[in-house]
Amino acid sequence: MIVYPDDNYNSWISEGDAERYFTGRLHADPWNDADCFQQEQALRTAFRSLQELTLNINDLDSDDQDKQDALLNILKQAQCEQALHELKHDLDSHNAQSLSLGGLLSVKLTQDSQPVRYAERALAALRSYLSVKTVTRTR
Repeated sequence: MIVYPDDNYNSWISEGDAERYFTGRLHADPWNDADCFQQEQALRTAFRSLQELTLNINDLDSDDQDKQDALLNILKQAQCEQALHELKHDLDSHNAQSLSLGGLLSVKLTQDSQPVRYAERALAALRSYLSVKTVTRTR
């Protein structure tokens, strides 16, 4: 795993820092039960998942070291929380919840709801850095 600020990084946090984060977190059993390979996979997958968000993280390039450190700590926390979420839930499965045959027959296949894509704690940590794409319409 290549950790920020190295070139071509694929993580904001190292395995060691993630381990220290989860040592102090309640309900981290999925992380603790995973082997080192699964933990690294979860961190990489979490990084890619968070990269899909529109994040305004220009402070990483700031000359203000305090701003850089604060943002990096938030990114590390969010990546850990998303990694835990990835370990808890199979977010890549596309379980069908219903089946429809041309409007003639509709059957609900499962009562389980699909887990949300992003960990609530990760989104909460990143809230002030999230951007939403908007469209301006004029008449």
